[in-house]
Amino acid sequence: MARKAAATTGEKPAKARKGSKTTLSEANLVDLGPERLAAILLDLSSDSHVKRVLRLELFAEAGGEGLASEIAKRLATIGKSQSRIHWRKRPAFAKDLDLHRRMIERLARDDATAALGLMLDLLDLATPTLDRLSQIEGPIGDVFLAARDGVGAIAAQALPDPLALADRVASLLRHDEYAQFGPLVNALAPTLGGTGRDRLRKTLEQLLAARPTRSAHAYDARGAIYKDALRRLADASGDVDAFEATFSPELRRTPLVAAEIGRRLLAAGRAEDALATLQAGAPGDQRGRHQSSLEERATWEDVMLEALEATGHRDEAQKRRWTEFERTLSIPRLRTYLKGLPDFDDVEAEDQAKAVARRFPRFDMALAFLVSWPDLPAASRLVLERAGEISGADDTLIAEAARRLEGSYPLAATLLLRASIQYVLTYGVATRYADAARQLLEAESLAAMIGDFGEYPDHAAFVADLRAMHGRKHGFRAEVEALGAVF
Repeated sequence: MARKAAATTGEKPAKARKGSKTTLSEANLVDLGPERLAAILLDLSSDSHVKRVLRLELFAEAGGEGLASEIAKRLATIGKSQSRIHWRKRPAFAKDLDLHRRMIERLARDDATAALGLMLDLLDLATPTLDRLSQIEGPIGDVFLAARDGVGAIAAQALPDPLALADRVASLLRHDEYAQFGPLVNALAPTLGGTGRDRLRKTLEQLLAARPTRSAHAYDARGAIYKDALRRLADASGDVDAFEATFSPELRRTPLVAAEIGRRLLAAGRAEDALATLQAGAPGDQRGRHQSSLEERATWEDVMLEALEATGHRDEAQKRRWTEFERTLSIPRLRTYLKGLPDFDDVEAEDQAKAVARRFPRFDMALAFLVSWPDLPAASRLVLERAGEISGADDTLIAEAARRLEGSYPLAATLLLRASIQYVLTYGVATRYADAARQLLEAESLAAMIGDFGEYPDHAAFVADLRAMHGRKHGFRAEVEALGAVF
């Protein structure tokens, strides 16, 4: 009845009580009453942080103007300080800084314009504050990242003058010594609009042109920040040519950059241009600074296949998919390849792919493919035929493969578990002793399902060999005994 009455009067229902009346909860604190809580808080206000929280809350209740003024004073005080922030004081400093960031967000509900100015003022403090630290990673740096990521929503409410906002963003980028403010361009691009983005682009191009000339291989950190911002602006405006222009001709011929440009050209409907760009940046056997990693090659290949399909070179795309599969055993590549084949041809091609996997030089990649495809009979045969190649180093692969095989292929699962256990004990990987102990018991349970171990020792012989070689691994012994077994 009480809940029903509250619903009809519009009052908020009482907080549900959890636990005893002495549990520290919102419902129990409400029972203390406002006078008692006020007295407690006043007593606690000797703590500087609590006092600041209470003052800000009072200003917030009184009105946005007073709250904005109080936040501005605190930010000005922080900005004037130049002393190093001792590591013991960093948590308290971060807590205070984040309090003001959150109060700015609260102010935005009533006065978005004032809140935007204050949040940008807070971001202005990033570089000088981080200069006072020995490392930027940590709670203080996280506050500035949160402010950066939250300013876009405030700007959307405030609707500031786009030219003034563009100048403010340019100023932040000019002083961005820690390369944190690139995403600010993305966050504020909608509010900047075409006029603001154009102003910011021109300012950044001027700043970039004013950079001192450097040798071709000298890295320009400040220039990189400006170019990154220009790329983000180009993306926001859908200008592929402007995006491409931020890269030197040399960089455009590297696979990763070619892929980034190619992807945008495809999205813009310029498939032939994308294909030409990708061909110019094809991965090869580069050495030195621009040598392609496997990830870069894969990224380039993804976009190249899209470009081939978009330009009507479907047969070449299929040929590349198969070649790439033979090189990497990529399941996504194979699936796409099979989908592009006529009916019934895909069955023969799948069998051929499994044969490629069984012959693949790297056992771990072959096992991962056959287990994931899945073809568990083939995975079992692979383990039995190439048991000497099993490495227990990849605990994730071993555990997953053994789990998938144990029901129907217990001997193959056992050989995988044994390889993992032997690796852990041989190299003394103490962090995996607990896992190895569990695997030993799993192997014991699987032994009852194996009618013939063939050329491999049975479980008792395997354990005897382990004891002979690793009987002094007391940490492992303790883990086994903790599971109720004996080693």
